[in-house]
Amino acid sequence: MPVDPVHLEFAERALPLNWLEVAKLLHENAQLLHRSDQGILTRHLHGKTVTRRASNRPVFLLAAFAAENLLKAYLIYENPGYIEGGRLSNKLLNGHSLSRLQEACRKIPSPKRTRHVFETLEAGVNSWARYPCSTSVAKETEEREVTDAFWREYQRVFELYRRRLETLLTKKWKGPYGMVGYATFTGE
Repeated sequence: MPVDPVHLEFAERALPLNWLEVAKLLHENAQLLHRSDQGILTRHLHGKTVTRRASNRPVFLLAAFAAENLLKAYLIYENPGYIEGGRLSNKLLNGHSLSRLQEACRKIPSPKRTRHVFETLEAGVNSWARYPCSTSVAKETEEREVTDAFWREYQRVFELYRRRLETLLTKKWKGPYGMVGYATFTGE
């Protein structure tokens, strides 16, 4: 049966390379924001003082979305059927549970040694990093700080996953609807 051209076009836009490119853009913007001087925000409430960089929440959120797109690129690489039928599979649209996405990936490097980064990012992506509060009292409400140590670890994991995916994409890859392709990367 012939493939609907609209479904084919959708699948081409949803290929892993495109998810990787969005992940890289989000990551680069998180890096720029993290390096920029956005000032300091100090909150005083009920005798408690908390000081954070004003960019803490948006940096955390951009990093979480970059990681999410990177994991979804792996999942589509491993399961090209996830982008068939003119829509994304429900297995990709699970909210923002980065730890569940990571668990579902088979070709990622060092899953056990990198899991903590995804769990940390996941903690805020549906609550304090995205909204002014958590989504309910049962969810975490305490904003986490993007410490220098966490930022270095996030960057290390992102680059590890990016390099591995780029290596996979340079080899012949079978996509949805019988597509076969590969990518070439130059420079960084």
